[in-house]
Amino acid sequence: MITIGLTGGIASGKTTILNFIKKQNIPIHDSDEVVANLYEKPTTAFISYLESIGLKKAIKEKKINKNMVRSEFFYNKSVLTKLETFIHQKTKISRTKFLKNNMRLGTKLVVLDIPLLFEKKLENICDYIFLAYSPIRTRRKRALKRNRIKEDVLNKIIDLQLEDRIKINKSDFVINTSIGMTYSNNQVLRAIKNIKHMRVDERNYT
Repeated sequence: MITIGLTGGIASGKTTILNFIKKQNIPIHDSDEVVANLYEKPTTAFISYLESIGLKKAIKEKKINKNMVRSEFFYNKSVLTKLETFIHQKTKISRTKFLKNNMRLGTKLVVLDIPLLFEKKLENICDYIFLAYSPIRTRRKRALKRNRIKEDVLNKIIDLQLEDRIKINKSDFVINTSIGMTYSNNQVLRAIKNIKHMRVDERNYT
């Protein structure tokens, strides 16, 4: 089974690429969706954990104020580290289950959406890596417009992510999302086609 890792910084166009890949009937594991479900449908264990690391104020009637959580952990490294540990463990469990299920089904190709793929050193679980790329200036404009976050919080998020030049050097395919959706979609299709051809060539060679 071919495993493609999809990554990209905030407002890089990664979600748009992922949605396009879904339409190609390629199984995907969406880390952002796993995290969103944690917050939208919090378990008793998650709520208790948030309370234990000092985020009790962000919880009201078993509902989590994500903006309040975000404001807290970006200015408290200890809280950030503890929260990331919990969330990444839950995401890993979900991702491992996804991979095992698709291996059992004999799936030929899957895509793993991993926002912090390089930062968390997860390159080894992917055969190929796609990077959603757009210039930092464009990404800033997109984030401030669409995500409705304050600029200081955006700066904190960007600081936690590797620089684009490093991620570009580490990626197998760079998908430029700043030119237009049709252009980026065609890049994705070409990249997948190239990967399938490379695998056929490898089998023929061996």
